[in-house]
Amino acid sequence: MEHPDLQRFRPAVLATLVAVSVALELVVHVALGMETVYSHFFYFPIVLGAVWYGLRGIPIALFLSALYLADTLFLSGTIGFEPAARAAMFVSIPLVIGLVSDSMRKKHDRMIAGMAGVHGPQAAAGAGHVRRGEALIRHLAPPNAKKMREAGDVPGLVRALGHKDPGVQYAAAEALGELREPSAVPPLMDLLAADRYSGVRWKAAEALARIGEPAVVPLVGALHHPDEDVRWKAAIALGEIGDGRAIPPLVELLGDPDRFVQSRAAYALGEFGTRATPLLCLALANGPPSVRRGAALALQKIRDLAALGDLLRAAGDPDGSVRSAALEALMHHGEEGYRRILLYLSASQATERAKVFQAIREVSNPRLLQGFVPLLHEADGESREFILSVIGAGERNDGPEESSPGA
Repeated sequence: MEHPDLQRFRPAVLATLVAVSVALELVVHVALGMETVYSHFFYFPIVLGAVWYGLRGIPIALFLSALYLADTLFLSGTIGFEPAARAAMFVSIPLVIGLVSDSMRKKHDRMIAGMAGVHGPQAAAGAGHVRRGEALIRHLAPPNAKKMREAGDVPGLVRALGHKDPGVQYAAAEALGELREPSAVPPLMDLLAADRYSGVRWKAAEALARIGEPAVVPLVGALHHPDEDVRWKAAIALGEIGDGRAIPPLVELLGDPDRFVQSRAAYALGEFGTRATPLLCLALANGPPSVRRGAALALQKIRDLAALGDLLRAAGDPDGSVRSAALEALMHHGEEGYRRILLYLSASQATERAKVFQAIREVSNPRLLQGFVPLLHEADGESREFILSVIGAGERNDGPEESSPGA
């Protein structure tokens, strides 16, 4: 809670922020003609006014909105949809914040008034009423996860996971993860799967990862949850735990219908290192396209030399996304990877060579192509000419600061 002595500075702070907002409006909007970006500063006085004064802070938003719309009308002769929508946001955001702030303040005042009632008409009851009042405050106050963690109060922390305040849930999940308490796995799994704020879900997944082995089986089960947010968070937690039992189901998750879940599964598999290489190479050869692509992404992170041959074969994959992922994985192996690509090109038929050329053209990071330069003397003429043309085009797109390599 803010110290009472600091509350007297609120008007001065708001006045300063409003003055700066007005100055920005006159200089940036009116004088320079810029219509956006600068107005984001308006949210500082608008939001602070609503937090500190509730609905009484709305006049700040109304003033700045009116000033912005008036200047827009003065400069362009009309008020379009975007300025009107922006002004509406200036008012609607503090309106919501103000309603919440006033509601919280009223609840706090009612609690204090109730406590005062204990000590007022029944003051003759003395210390007994004081103790009951303190107990009521402790009951109404949110649980203190830090103190419960220090006391090792696991049951209390588990109960706090079900608190209506997401902040309490977050702190309780963090504390249970720090305690590495196996008995907390079921309620943390419930919190992970609950329809809650993403931050609370993430903290539940993080806590499960810290608990480790006892959470593996439930997390593997969560890889089939209907909510993709739960699936990818469970995958990341399994990658952090590093239990080998999770490798097969994570490889299966590479075929998830959600592209982001696929990428997180690949990232998690990369955390297992070379232990995952055999199964990933098998998936790279025999899985459906999304699984093959995910396997190549995971192998890129692992950088196991034993996978070079499998990645090289995937460079001729019929699916373009798989070819691109396999090529980038080979490039991340450094000189040996680039040399393998050039040898593959030299030995390939025209149709296969064309597929690899297209994949090279689609490399997501153009700077990766620079790794070919020291080895171009080993390439055949067509490959050398093509790679130099792609590098040159990439450098022209990147701008004049990049220097073109010599032939």
